[in-house]
Amino acid sequence: MNLEEKLRQLKQAAQKSTRDRELERQLEYLRRREHVPKTLPSQRVPRGIDAYVEGQVSTNDWGGYFSTRQALPFGRPYGKLRIGELSTADFKPLELFLENAAMPATSGLVYLDTETTGLVGERGACAFLVGIGSAEGSQFVLRQFFLRDYAEEKAMLAALAETLAPYQAIVTFNGKAFDLPLLESRYALKRMKPPFARLVHLDLLHPARRLWKLRLESCQLTHLEREVLDVRRQGDVCGSEIPGIYFDYLRTGNAHGLQPVFYHNSLDVITLAALGAELARVVSNGWSAGWSNGWGATDGDNGGASVLESSLDLFSLSRIFDRAGVRDQAVATCQRALAVGLPESIQTRALRHLACQHKRRREYEAAAEIWTELARRESDVAIGALEELAIYYERRCRDTKTALKFVKAALEKVRANSGSDSRLRSLTHRLERLRRKAAAR
Repeated sequence: MNLEEKLRQLKQAAQKSTRDRELERQLEYLRRREHVPKTLPSQRVPRGIDAYVEGQVSTNDWGGYFSTRQALPFGRPYGKLRIGELSTADFKPLELFLENAAMPATSGLVYLDTETTGLVGERGACAFLVGIGSAEGSQFVLRQFFLRDYAEEKAMLAALAETLAPYQAIVTFNGKAFDLPLLESRYALKRMKPPFARLVHLDLLHPARRLWKLRLESCQLTHLEREVLDVRRQGDVCGSEIPGIYFDYLRTGNAHGLQPVFYHNSLDVITLAALGAELARVVSNGWSAGWSNGWGATDGDNGGASVLESSLDLFSLSRIFDRAGVRDQAVATCQRALAVGLPESIQTRALRHLACQHKRRREYEAAAEIWTELARRESDVAIGALEELAIYYERRCRDTKTALKFVKAALEKVRANSGSDSRLRSLTHRLERLRRKAAAR
């Protein structure tokens, strides 16, 4: 064996030894893994949240849960309001938006908002963070209940129900369609009684839309707080990202990403209270004499809104009063809106609305004055106004000749504008009937 062969054998031996050592390391790693205990997600020990969010772990008959409590002093500003205004506002005017229910004193109100893993109806969707706020003494107290792990849901739901027990009414934003149905489904799944049936429920989404949709492009909660309350969020997280952040926490046990979620939820609850206070203020002004004397004027209390914004809100409030059957306020606020000034397209709607109010109150002459004004306009509204004038002169003034004149004018507009066949038939029928009536005389 020459020197070259010996070197080749030694090299092969060294390579084999390296492979053996690597194989031994892999076998040892696999042996160690066999001794690691296997756990299911629901058996994990929850950890991490207390390192990022100040709170406490409490226990009840169903186990442990994590909750926080934050007390905000009344003097603290929140947009154009102060926290104290959220707790001292009179919510009685908002009974306009309830059906046969009375609003309790502010101390009996609780505001609720949830952060969830999905939408109502989605398989397995649950509320992992529930925030509630209420007035307590000289503070606005915010509480949050957090689901560290799915195994804690029953304990968290029981704690939420116990906390809601002293209150008589609950305030949400889109809670009728989302928050409460989802929570009720979780209570049912856990065979627990939901705590919401006995509570008066005021969902602010619908009143906000009725009042501000004419002047705001969106009535989402974050848009309302910016445009109506003058609140600018800093360091907030996008709502669409929140479910993913929670799933990351469940997967890794790292709660770092949840801190802005708690912040987001707390702002939503405070905004609920602020929005309710602002809605109550606006409606209350509509009831008072100060509304008709001040809104839109330089010394009026219109919450800092411009004259145009004030007039749009006045017209919206008039329709709210009308829907609630408060006719005097409906007329007064609509008249004030028109006096302050409205965009032409809205002005036409307001005039038509006011004429309807006068007609319902049997104030036919006042209604006829408005219909005469609307009849001069080039729009479909003019056709309706001409028809109303025909009815007025036939039935109230017993003036068939003038009634015929208005029906003919309405027919001309329908034909010129290619109006609907049903309206054409209706006006033609009225014309023929009036002609027969005139001939009989």
